[in-house]
Amino acid sequence: MNAKIGFRSLLHGAALLVFFLGMSVIARADDFLAAYNGVQEGVTVRTMDQMRQVAVIPMSHPVGGVAAGPNNDLYVVYRNHIYNYSINGTLIREMAFPDAGIRYTDVAVRGGRVYASYDGTQRGFTVRDLSLNQLRYVPTAFRIRSIAAGKHDDLYLASGNRIYHYSSSGALLATMTFPDPGIVYTNVAVASDRLLASYSGSQQGFTVRDLVTLDQYGYVQTTFDIGGIVAGPDKDLYLSSSNHLYNFSLKGLQKQVFTWPQEGLEYGDMSR
Repeated sequence: MNAKIGFRSLLHGAALLVFFLGMSVIARADDFLAAYNGVQEGVTVRTMDQMRQVAVIPMSHPVGGVAAGPNNDLYVVYRNHIYNYSINGTLIREMAFPDAGIRYTDVAVRGGRVYASYDGTQRGFTVRDLSLNQLRYVPTAFRIRSIAAGKHDDLYLASGNRIYHYSSSGALLATMTFPDPGIVYTNVAVASDRLLASYSGSQQGFTVRDLVTLDQYGYVQTTFDIGGIVAGPDKDLYLSSSNHLYNFSLKGLQKQVFTWPQEGLEYGDMSR
């Protein structure tokens, strides 16, 4: 899903020229990706400072999840497809799972591996190389809404009011069940030393947790449902909701907000 810190090196020092609003722009280091659907479909690349758009990648299909790759590229999922695009929008490769009943729900990239969660006729997550060749898969008994890659060949999964910590080989390392069954964890992301998870349902907001034990360090309630979450560089994070992008400190101070002028545009998954 979200927590591909290598996207900083992906754009660092590189000049990316795109045509947007009649002018060329240059991507910088410390940018983030945000998927969008609705009246438009694609991925936007924005600066963390002021959330200015430096690139836009339109797509001909909705984007269910997005993850920054290590080679000036990104991975997105939709239905039973995983797509690999260059940062300038060129389709590099596409993998279509032969079972059309599979629905990929999210994607994450770290350490030369692509991790994608799936639902539908089967449930679980797949581990693939950067060329989308499958190395292994792990079935689960629960639906996975979001997946994030950890720093030690491990994964974090969100499902209902639970967060799971798995090894990439399929060993369950830890489980956290929130006592309110009305809570639904919608997105997970890995910061440098914390796990971030957004939630909706009976409450709305995000939680900051330990990467090993999943114990909670703090939480912040919001007045909106969160569609995507990604860690920032300065003990902060970025959130998406409807046609809005937000920048919050981990303690809940709103630092920035950006609103796209079309209300029918829905920002979703995020990555860096």
